[in-house]
Amino acid sequence: MSEAPQDQALLLMAHGSRDAEARAEYRRIHAALAERMAPTPVVFSVLEFPGDDDLPSIEDGWRACLRLGAERIVAMPFFLFPAGHVREDLPNELRAAREAAGSADLELLPPLGAADELLDAVEARASDAAGPEAGPGTALILVGAGTSDPDANGDLCKAARLLWERFNARYALVETAWVSLTRPTIAEAVDRCVRLGADRVALVPYFLNTGILLKRIDARLAEIRPEHPSVPIARGSHLGLHPRLLDLLERRAREGLDRRAPTDGPMAVCGRPSCASVVSGRAMLRRPGASIC
Repeated sequence: MSEAPQDQALLLMAHGSRDAEARAEYRRIHAALAERMAPTPVVFSVLEFPGDDDLPSIEDGWRACLRLGAERIVAMPFFLFPAGHVREDLPNELRAAREAAGSADLELLPPLGAADELLDAVEARASDAAGPEAGPGTALILVGAGTSDPDANGDLCKAARLLWERFNARYALVETAWVSLTRPTIAEAVDRCVRLGADRVALVPYFLNTGILLKRIDARLAEIRPEHPSVPIARGSHLGLHPRLLDLLERRAREGLDRRAPTDGPMAVCGRPSCASVVSGRAMLRRPGASIC
């Protein structure tokens, strides 16, 4: 594995939270990634609620990278999907930080998306939740936070479909639900699974860290379980410090630091291997005299 030049730094950018447990988890994730990436500096920052527990803003994180001697900063969103925060807020924050604190070369990486490492982590969480008695009648519900952005909601559906493609021998159904802002709700998704014949339901929150919305899931389940007394309904853990999430963060970080991250075309946004053929095809057509095999 190549080592990044030490005139670079990695700036990890998270949403931020007023929840104390979420902020503590941010620190644990930061420490775990920093240990993997050493000696490359890793700076953690938040988009919202900076200052709580001394978590720095993105501008303060940028300043910290510069103080560490970085001439090139690789900015990595600790976000799942390219909704408004990733499309608009993070670029605006980085632009403002560079203008206010000083310039450096910048590489902005894509959000984490439905990467294979995250699908592995979700299946592991689902397996733990379903337990050893789970059979082919088990349904898996992937639970998102919910957003008004239809593309981000659609990306959760894509993740669910990719899970079914990989693990349909273990789960009869892979469905989606959201905690807020859109449908189906958790109650509606559970009811659908039961009506379609599921004899066990495992829910896995597609959340990177704990927080207020994640904690609402248990309250929803307390209301739902009495409606389906013959069907065990279990909630798995969120992604959190799962090793496969850390594997993904390390891979994306090294791709950016080694200048191997895609910077153009769909692959630069979705991060899925299936987009690579689209990008390479476009690049081939741009070359004079290129032929299509």
